[in-house]
Amino acid sequence: MKRNIFFAVALLAAGTVFAAGTHGDGGGGTASKSTGPSSASDWYNVGYSASNAGKYQEAATDFQNAISLKSDYAEAYNMLGFCTRKMGNVNGAFAYYETALKLKPNFPEAREYYGEAYLQLGNLAKAVQQYIILEKAGNKNARELLEKIADFVNQQS
Repeated sequence: MKRNIFFAVALLAAGTVFAAGTHGDGGGGTASKSTGPSSASDWYNVGYSASNAGKYQEAATDFQNAISLKSDYAEAYNMLGFCTRKMGNVNGAFAYYETALKLKPNFPEAREYYGEAYLQLGNLAKAVQQYIILEKAGNKNARELLEKIADFVNQQS
C-alpha cells in the first residue's frame, strides 16, 4: 500500500516536472520533446514510472542516466538492480544492490531487494541474513521480505 502511495507521489512529481518543462523556453519558442529529463532525480522519476509499468529495459536506461549525472545515487543503483533482476539477470543485480548499500548502508529497500535476489537463486540462508538485518533495524521492509521468504519456503514444501 505504501509503495502504491509512493508511486502515485512519484508520478505526480514527474508530471509536474514535465509539465513545467513543456511551456516553452521563455523566448517565444517551444520546448523540444527530445530534451527529456535534465537532472538525476528527473531521470530517476521517469525510470521509476517505467519500472512500475514493467518496462524494465527502458527503466534501466533511465536509472543509468540518473547515475551518470549523480554517481552516488544509491536509490538509482537499487532500482537498476531491481530492473536487472526483473529482466532475468539476478547475478548482475547483486553488483547494483551492493553499490547501493555501500553508498547507503542502512538502505532498507536495497536490503529487501538483495534478499529477494538471493531467494530467486534459491539461497534461503542469505535471504534470511538480509531479513535479520532489517528486523534488527526495526524496518517495515523486514515484514515484506519475511513474506517473500515464507512464500519461498512454502513453494519448497
